[in-house]
Amino acid sequence: MPPAYDSLRALSRQTMKGLLNVPGWQKFLAFASRSFKLPFPAQVLAYAQRPDASALMKSSEWDVYRRPVKKGSQGVPVPEGGGKKLVYYYDIADTRETDESKPVPLWHVRPEHQKGIVKAMESYLGQLEDASGFAETLLAAARKATAYTIDDRLEDLAAHKPGSLLEELDEDNLLAAYSAVVENSVGYMLLSRCGIDPAPYRTGEDFRGLLDFNTPSTLTILGSAVVETAAMCLSVIARAVRGMQAAPAKELAPPVLLQSDAGERYTLQGKWEFAVVGGDAETILYRFLDLPEQGPASVSRKDFEQWLAAGFVRPVTAAIPA
Repeated sequence: MPPAYDSLRALSRQTMKGLLNVPGWQKFLAFASRSFKLPFPAQVLAYAQRPDASALMKSSEWDVYRRPVKKGSQGVPVPEGGGKKLVYYYDIADTRETDESKPVPLWHVRPEHQKGIVKAMESYLGQLEDASGFAETLLAAARKATAYTIDDRLEDLAAHKPGSLLEELDEDNLLAAYSAVVENSVGYMLLSRCGIDPAPYRTGEDFRGLLDFNTPSTLTILGSAVVETAAMCLSVIARAVRGMQAAPAKELAPPVLLQSDAGERYTLQGKWEFAVVGGDAETILYRFLDLPEQGPASVSRKDFEQWLAAGFVRPVTAAIPA
């Protein structure tokens, strides 16, 4: 195993420990709202190395916008390609503009965008329960999106709860604990990315269940659920804002209505693979950081077939050290 992989494993272990407290989790959520197209394990590494990043992409992706990476820039290394290589992500601050540069589709929510965002979200998710204000609408969207997706990972969570503080919970209480943290975390991400201070709307009490996800596998399932559910909403918001920025007077084309009973998966993360691997309870990274010799473990595959692709998951029963 190359030394760089050992360093990344150690960095991921340390960062995961820091997420198991409310302030640390909230800081991560604010970062994740700006990098929501990356899957959770990649976000952990990116957050550890560039917590101030505003737009992370590979150099090849920056090339599309004719923005070369500045000489001497330190990218964020992330394993890719079955453990055969490291790829590097660069923030927009690491690139330079040239005469041939194309506009980067960055977006920022302004007050005049809020009405259009609400319309887009309701076109996507259906009528929202509370539209009394913009912040309340975002939280209602988080609640409805979570309700659509929460069952997808419940069997996975139940299979990995041994050794965590979730272990003694029955199915109903596990669902309640899980959905509460996911919903509040997704809401926090939506508020943060839309320029609203989440503090008045989501306090530490709303995240008290976070500490029960104290094993690598349970925290990964939680983090992945949060990131993917938030990405579902943020992609709609991004499309709406970009549409209004490009043509403010043009009516937004409504996204396809999300159907909860269509049997489809809504993961936006593509073919990324990650896993809980290694012999110690702290290790969590991609399956290609420590490729197993045996075949895939026999675990629930209700949603893993989509968001873990052909990933390998080994249950880890020891808690993450304090």
